[in-house]
Amino acid sequence: MRTLISAFALVAAVGFTAVVPATASAGDRGQPSVHDRRVYDRDHRDYHKWTKDEDHRYHEYLEQQHRKYRAFSRLSAKQQREYWRWRHDHER
Repeated sequence: MRTLISAFALVAAVGFTAVVPATASAGDRGQPSVHDRRVYDRDHRDYHKWTKDEDHRYHEYLEQQHRKYRAFSRLSAKQQREYWRWRHDHER
């Protein structure tokens, strides 16, 4: 009987841990979403919130430069500085 209860408790614990993380969103776990981060612009010494609008402008920049999409965080420091230079020159 004790073995049966132990086995049931183990199955319930494993099943519970498999279900809970799959249903929780990034905001529920306290992790910032993709659009809730700040990015530092070293040349202009300021921070930019990476919002949907900033993401849209980044895509616009890539299109104008005839470049394929790469996540901004994956760019080299030089490429990031080029984007921020373009961004400051194209303020709306």
